[in-house]
Amino acid sequence: MNTDHLRAFVAAVDEGTFESASALLQISGSAFSQRIKALEREVGHVLLTRTVPVAPTESGAELLRIARQTVMLEDEARRSLGFHRIPGEAAPTVTLSVAVNADSLASWFLRVLQEAATWDDVELHFYAEDQEHTHELLRNGTVAAAVAENPTPVSGCRSTVLGVMRYWPVASTELLDRHRSPGGVVDWQRVPLVEYGIRDSLQRTGLRRLGVSGTPTTHMVPSVEAYNAAVGFGLGWGMIPESMMPPGVREGTHPDLAVVEEIGLQETVLHWQHWSSTTAVMDRLTGAVRRAAARMR
Repeated sequence: MNTDHLRAFVAAVDEGTFESASALLQISGSAFSQRIKALEREVGHVLLTRTVPVAPTESGAELLRIARQTVMLEDEARRSLGFHRIPGEAAPTVTLSVAVNADSLASWFLRVLQEAATWDDVELHFYAEDQEHTHELLRNGTVAAAVAENPTPVSGCRSTVLGVMRYWPVASTELLDRHRSPGGVVDWQRVPLVEYGIRDSLQRTGLRRLGVSGTPTTHMVPSVEAYNAAVGFGLGWGMIPESMMPPGVREGTHPDLAVVEEIGLQETVLHWQHWSSTTAVMDRLTGAVRRAAARMR
């Protein structure tokens, strides 16, 4: 397959419109459309929905990962060989798309960003998703690598253990006191909870430990900083990464917050999954991720 056609296909998916994708590739809209049509004729399938934003069809989703790998390999080969499309133009950067759970991205993974700040040949695109679902983005070709909970490698990928993230159930003591019976027992069916998003299962796992079958009032706060603040303000109880725990909470000396002992510690084993057809830039990223994960707390 023509790599220019595959590059146009990837750009359309990433940019969302043919207009934006053609501008990114610095070609006319008609030339861009011709590349997409030529690729679709070659594979015998419609690959993109002509919607806003455009999206891969079922056949397009199957091709997307191969297209991304091909584009990445070509860019790295051109850069390493000093071969550019236009004489005198800057060497191409290699784009690496990575899925990371938001808690990791806001904590130990920051060390990866620190290392990457010294690289001038890589463009990083991050996708925040719950660790239970990041492997799905790897499977459908959206990303080349992912921090995932699932240890089983996606087809065509490698998987290695990174370490364990520890989460503690935390609640405002005032919130708990408002939902205690005269005998001092907390009615967990009535205590609100805070979730990062609809795919965040940590709190529901905690409720099962408590034997709660129903669903209490649930607040959705899709920001790590705002989530932790919401728990601190008493909007609801929630699972907070150990590295982000306010001082004194685990020790029982915090004036406003307490660990919910009835739920207890939850541990999540994280894995690094990436394409098997590795390259020098992917190896460099993998090394940075492993070094950062070694200091995971």
